[in-house]
Amino acid sequence: MFIETLAAVALMSGQDIGPRVAPRGDYRQSCSGEYTNRGRLYADCRTRNNQVRGSSIELNRCSDYEIRNDNGLLVCGPVRGQFEDDHGNGGGWPGGPGGPGGPGGPGWGRASITVYRDANYRGSQYTFNEEIPNLANSGMNDQISSMQVRGEWEVCTDAYFRGVCRTFRDDVRNLQNWGMNDRISSMRPVRRGGGGRW
Repeated sequence: MFIETLAAVALMSGQDIGPRVAPRGDYRQSCSGEYTNRGRLYADCRTRNNQVRGSSIELNRCSDYEIRNDNGLLVCGPVRGQFEDDHGNGGGWPGGPGGPGGPGGPGWGRASITVYRDANYRGSQYTFNEEIPNLANSGMNDQISSMQVRGEWEVCTDAYFRGVCRTFRDDVRNLQNWGMNDRISSMRPVRRGGGGRW
């Protein structure tokens, strides 16, 4: 009861209620990884065809309603949240998925990589379309915890493609699982054909 009261007060004030207080609703039956940040609830929710979509919703707009999962999207009453992993051209935020400079936005080519400071595609991000021999001047050197990959990329723990290198073809929610969290210092797209790897 105390936690519910605390959550209600936080929802009304728009405060961050923290990851330990999960807002009420049946979304938890089909969503996972939920947490709150700056007045928003974030979660990975399953769609009707069993895909997983990242979604978020403003908590202060949901104080009178329970939060539900509507085909991968967080909703409450008449309020619909937004997809955090929208790779289409119709939405997104600057530098993020669907936004300028982000996945699905202008310049999002066949081989690009968007790196994030935090796990689960959160925090500061930067999109690269070509090889980066040294991340020292990008502000992301040894700061990358997750990444969204288009094409195939090699990432290395040292500058100039030295140290431990791994090749990725799929998005990585948490580089800790690969032993690469906060360790990447260079990266480049893998180019096939022409008799060589690069």
